[in-house]
Amino acid sequence: MRAGRRTPAALLALALLAGGCAEQQGPPAVLAEPIGEARFDLSGVSVRIGTAQEQALGTSTSYLIEILEGWGAEVELITLTNLSGLEAMVAGQIDVAARSSDELVTGTARGMSVRAIGEPVSAMHYALVAADGIGSVAELSGARVAVSGPGGFDTFLLRHLLTEQGMDPDTDVRLMPIGGSTERTATLIAGQADASIVFADNWIALEQRGADLQLVGYAADLVPGLSSRTYYAESSYLDANPEVADAIACANLEANQAIGAGRDAFIRFTLDNVQGTSENDVARFYDLAAELDMYPTDPEQVLVPDGYASLAELMASTGAVEQPVSADDFVDRGPLERAAAAGCGQDGD
Repeated sequence: MRAGRRTPAALLALALLAGGCAEQQGPPAVLAEPIGEARFDLSGVSVRIGTAQEQALGTSTSYLIEILEGWGAEVELITLTNLSGLEAMVAGQIDVAARSSDELVTGTARGMSVRAIGEPVSAMHYALVAADGIGSVAELSGARVAVSGPGGFDTFLLRHLLTEQGMDPDTDVRLMPIGGSTERTATLIAGQADASIVFADNWIALEQRGADLQLVGYAADLVPGLSSRTYYAESSYLDANPEVADAIACANLEANQAIGAGRDAFIRFTLDNVQGTSENDVARFYDLAAELDMYPTDPEQVLVPDGYASLAELMASTGAVEQPVSADDFVDRGPLERAAAAGCGQDGD
């Protein structure tokens, strides 16, 4: 069951605000061909995966779910709109989160025992977008900048970038808490903000629709080496369900391989699952993802501890968490290493 799978994606708002009309999509598509071989027998296993609204960026999670279901699992995809993955876990609503990596750091800093076992995206997925005339971080002085909120991933990235330029994020710009990337993008379109850090596929849609905005830079280039998104769960769940952990890690590598090997399949699958986007937008996103290596097929490039250590240091330095935490406490490469040793995602290499 796929609860929330048909929630309108971020690009729907863009299409409407740009004067377009999004066509109502049918039920979520299934990949035409099974991905890889049946490496696990998950008959009778159920898992609830929480993630953000469906969009091109999250197609890798959809691939992973297709793979798990092909191995016999019953997967419920739960769209988290007002809760973080941590909050949904505490509330007993999900088993595994496919969410931004900062949640993992936050949970660890607050004393939760949570572990990362894979990554939906292995390169930073944000873009800093601004009105014409703002071509660098330094030129944000005095600007109205839309952010998600005080504890948002985009917010502490922005604070870090401003601080690096010798600016005070609390006085040199006007931070406007708006909400998610959908809402921040809509605020940019409406001219109510001068800049924001939004998802890369939102920027692509803006650019394609001729919005009077420009790319200042991708976060992967502005703040290189940071972890982006992760598959994580409470340690108690992973310890009680080791086969599920190993299957998710294996499906992660299988999904990355399938994405890298099939541009047209990725585009078709995304168009069938994400409302309000276009073939050109998805194609542009796919090419950008390949350029930034968002879905690496080398297992050593997935769940890199240094990326999480850098993220934890950045969050501590910007006040996003009160105390520093060690990546050793929440990064668990064991399932990925076992998956790689078993050949997951390595066919044809």
